[in-house]
Amino acid sequence: MKEQLDLPDNAVGSAIVNEEVMDVLVSQLELVKSPKKLLLMKHIHQEALPPVDKSVLPLGPSYFELIESKMADLETMAFSKEELQYPFYGVMEQHELIAVGGYHIYSEDYVELGNIGTDVRWRRQGYGKKICAELTRAGRRVTSNVYLNVLEENTGAISLYQSIGYELMCSQYMVDFVI
Repeated sequence: MKEQLDLPDNAVGSAIVNEEVMDVLVSQLELVKSPKKLLLMKHIHQEALPPVDKSVLPLGPSYFELIESKMADLETMAFSKEELQYPFYGVMEQHELIAVGGYHIYSEDYVELGNIGTDVRWRRQGYGKKICAELTRAGRRVTSNVYLNVLEENTGAISLYQSIGYELMCSQYMVDFVI
């Protein structure tokens, strides 16, 4: 496969795998770094969503450069420009995008929230919760299968997600390996 794809030596691949597959996979691959544990959470309790907040705006194509710039500033680990085709929501303050969120997957079968972040100067003021709630609402209009992944060590985000109705489904690992 490496030759067919004309990949350079030491090219790196990435995958998210369930806990059950992890031991088998690790024994067969050369890892680049230690795997990161992720928690897969699903939105279960719609009644836990806070009321709609009018400060959260849908962000169309005129905001794409601003979203890309904010994703770079926030050093999001999984953002790709192609995801801009899915809905994004944000909060603007003084002509600045201070909180933003979108999706990694958005279809009638499955929605996965992602690319969520708040500018460091505006954190701990509820903007992340507002963005996540609106993303969840929009996702639920498409499917009842609304999910997200969160790093296990991100206890603040986990608490936020639980507060708006998410429950843990399983543990997974993000694995980077030499191809």
